[in-house]
Amino acid sequence: MTSRNRISLIQGGVLLLSIVVPLTAVTGRADIVRLQSDLLTLEVDEGTAAWKLLDKQSGALWPSEGMARPGNVPWLQGHFSRAGNERGDSVRLAGEKGGAVVFTLIEAGRALELRYEKPSDGTMRVLGDALSVGDAEGGYVIVPSREGLLVPVQGDKAFKRTFGTSEYEGCHMNMLGLVKKDSALIVTWDDAYVFPELERTVSAGSPNRLATTFELRGSAKFLRLMPLGKGDWNGIARAYRQYAAKRGYAVTLREKIRRDPHVELMVGAPDAKLWSCLTRRMNEESTAEESARVHWTFDEAARVAEHLRNDLQIERCFFMVGGWTEGGYDVRHPDNLPANPECGGNAALADAVKRIQKLGYVGCLHDNVQDMYRDAKSWSPSFIEKNRDGSLIKGGRWNGGRAYMVCASKQLELAQRPQNLGAIRDLFGPWSYFIDTTYAVGPRECFDPNHPIGRNEDIAWKIRLSDYARNVFGIFGSECGREWALPHSDFFEGLVGVSGHYYANAKLQEEVGAQVIPFFEMVYHDCQICYGKYGYRAEDAAENVAHHVLCARPLYYHSFPDHLYWQNKPSERRGGTPGTSDRSSYTRSDNGWAQGMHPVDVFVKNTHEILGPLHELTAYNRLIAFEYLTDDRNVRRATYGEGSQVVKVTVNFGQTPAEVKTETGGRAVLPPWGFIVEAPRFVAFHARSWNGHDYGNGALFTLRPTDNKDLKDSASVRVFHGFGPTTLSWQGRTYEVKREEVIKPGIS
Repeated sequence: MTSRNRISLIQGGVLLLSIVVPLTAVTGRADIVRLQSDLLTLEVDEGTAAWKLLDKQSGALWPSEGMARPGNVPWLQGHFSRAGNERGDSVRLAGEKGGAVVFTLIEAGRALELRYEKPSDGTMRVLGDALSVGDAEGGYVIVPSREGLLVPVQGDKAFKRTFGTSEYEGCHMNMLGLVKKDSALIVTWDDAYVFPELERTVSAGSPNRLATTFELRGSAKFLRLMPLGKGDWNGIARAYRQYAAKRGYAVTLREKIRRDPHVELMVGAPDAKLWSCLTRRMNEESTAEESARVHWTFDEAARVAEHLRNDLQIERCFFMVGGWTEGGYDVRHPDNLPANPECGGNAALADAVKRIQKLGYVGCLHDNVQDMYRDAKSWSPSFIEKNRDGSLIKGGRWNGGRAYMVCASKQLELAQRPQNLGAIRDLFGPWSYFIDTTYAVGPRECFDPNHPIGRNEDIAWKIRLSDYARNVFGIFGSECGREWALPHSDFFEGLVGVSGHYYANAKLQEEVGAQVIPFFEMVYHDCQICYGKYGYRAEDAAENVAHHVLCARPLYYHSFPDHLYWQNKPSERRGGTPGTSDRSSYTRSDNGWAQGMHPVDVFVKNTHEILGPLHELTAYNRLIAFEYLTDDRNVRRATYGEGSQVVKVTVNFGQTPAEVKTETGGRAVLPPWGFIVEAPRFVAFHARSWNGHDYGNGALFTLRPTDNKDLKDSASVRVFHGFGPTTLSWQGRTYEVKREEVIKPGIS
């Protein structure tokens, strides 16, 4: 057999080559087809479609040994032959059982695209061998679920878990990142019928393996592999951000502020949410009321906001009101109007929104157009998703009884009715609107012949709903958050955490032997306002606070007591026990600003004084470098921005105190869930020792200039003291700050 001619092609300055090497005489195998660029070499067995990919920058092979099979469905098991028109960057192998596999070098030779021309829309599983990482390779996989998971090959927990595209706690970006032997690779896709699966095998006497398999269902036919050379999570984030920008996902906050200036008011603003002004409980069938309770009247809701602004001196806040609708929270959707009379009715709600926004806060109303209840005035089975047999698809059992799932196309139809979003804007005038579940629930299918949709169409309709709501109100957001929603929204509620935990499944990282990593911030920190969701106990929240410090995100306050809570003051939290981790640390107020105030206010004030300024300083930058400072990975550092805008955040997630070196305070000792933030115009710490002072169980201080200069040059510095000993040294002088002081460094 003679070799075919070599074909050359130049793309974007990268040389692409296609070579067929005659190996039959030596190996007894069919020809090996080789596609090359300056960065990659792909070898494909022409007879079996087996393949391997060389990353020339690092020398890494995918798979590490041998060749990867094309997949494990029957049509991929037989003989293949070259077919179709080919370019120098592509080869198409047709199977004898039908179908074909197409290998193409794309992105100017920087990536490999695998296209599976399936003979039917059935399910196939691919890449499980190509992307398998062994124990000796020291590898891991980055899963973009909420903030992100780092899943190492090492670990004593065997598991198998699917992280479906856009599923609840699945892949919230259309990518996975893999590292082995310090070589990195990104896998990307576009179709919502892609279901990545991770499996760690653990066997006594055998090394661990971590396999990443992609299940392609229905219309899913493409995957892209982008080797990056030597790299880690930081390199993966940088490369993926570049890719995402080309795809149109990376719409920045600055762009969103230009679209609606009110978005700027959310920079540094916490999420204060009154979940349910009216909680009405209906039976399963939504035919009988079981209970009803007013937690806040609309006047009281406005007074809570005024309390935060006037008494706690919180200048910015995203203030959301739920349970305002006619039936109360999660009752009688999608028929919201009028505002329920139990809390004051339309006039009182309009007045409350006006008062909230007069404070400079962004007022927001909570809605839901996915769940429909049988007692809704507009109830009709025609709106509801259908199973293949035509039966109605049920949702959860919520306050309003059994919910039924509205098809995404009908959600938009309902929202556009004159009595829905348009009327709500005209009556109450909030600057922002929140539609529950839109981004949280995974892509769905409906088999109603009048409005059939698949998973990809479901996302497309939700994008249309987002754009419509955003155009009506100005600012729009929804629950949890998905990459595809970034260009169509301004905030996510639920991406950073859930109920004070990292995930709704609080044991997720334990079940897969993983660690939470702020990967979202490494890719999209400068693109979206993000919060957590649901209530939690402030007394147990130190780790949650530490997580938000590392992510540079404002906290979410979703557990306000009923009515005018601050008028009733339960006993306050004092210090922790020396030598033990203290999950209640941020509820302390001893010698601090909020001493004597309601415990909720203590927690809100302490945490906002850290996280509000931190987000203001980082909101327009990405997390550019994430590091583990200790071998046990408990002490972590996140660096946001560069040059004059650089902000360094160091947090101790361990169970024991940790010593760290700091630029502003020398040797510092951080308690469990303690931290230090260092920036030219902001320093904050919760430490047991800092700048030569021993703070016992720990002290909380923040420092900000008041004269628009860097701290090192400032002659006027505001010092906030949250708790602990009151002594602070700064610029060679010692001060006593019990609550709040403006100190004058350099002025005697």
